Amino acid sequence: MDTQKLARDVKFLKTYALGATLLPVVALLCAFGKPDKPVRFGEINVERINLVERDGTVKMVLSNKERFPQGVTIDGQHIDYARTNPGMLFYNEKGEECGGLIFGGKKDKDGKVSAGSQLSLDRFGQDQVIALKYQQQGSGYEAGLTFNDAPEESMAVTNAKYKNASREVQKQAYREGKYGLLPRMFVGTTAGRSSAMIMSDQRGETRLMLVANTDQSLLDFKDSQGRTRLSIGVDKNNQPVLRFLDEQGQEVKPAPAVK
Repeated sequence: MDTQKLARDVKFLKTYALGATLLPVVALLCAFGKPDKPVRFGEINVERINLVERDGTVKMVLSNKERFPQGVTIDGQHIDYARTNPGMLFYNEKGEECGGLIFGGKKDKDGKVSAGSQLSLDRFGQDQVIALKYQQQGSGYEAGLTFNDAPEESMAVTNAKYKNASREVQKQAYREGKYGLLPRMFVGTTAGRSSAMIMSDQRGETRLMLVANTDQSLLDFKDSQGRTRLSIGVDKNNQPVLRFLDEQGQEVKPAPAVK
């Protein structure tokens, strides 16, 4: 046998095998190497997708729960907390989180449901000021739209000021709107299956509550301490209701009109 011919054949086969291996890889890399050229996929399986600008700034993250970002970074300071659900996060031009969508649901060994989902929008540098939420524990659930007030200062600043402060200092800062979220309005359904609208003042105190169910439709006006002082509605017997209440919740006659 001609050894030189055999050597040439072996060399040819090696070259052919290498080319057959590299050609699909090169073609795939070329496809991804042209960012302006659309690439179409019928179906992909992926654990996380980062949507970025040309300069690499992250604008959106879509992730499973294992790869979901933990905590939040504001003004270069990372505030760590656990996140245990899959979902989507939105980012502003500064590269900081400005909203997101999370979801999940499961049953325990006894068949009890624990589920929920939430779409939220954050104030710049702060936490969520709008949230569309569904939450269920067992057979009862609530769903609705919530509006919150967030502090003027960024979350990084308020966290540095109050995270390690005493409980009393934190509560005072909360009442003044300087730490945490103050609820301002809720519209939705309650765990008791009532329709409800709840409105609060700048300190987070409930001032107005509207509830409707099969037993009643009732509108309560509350004072600055959160105590109901006036109720207007229709009871379960379809009778109109008008009640004036004192500070202790006892019904009183209306004060005479001032002339």
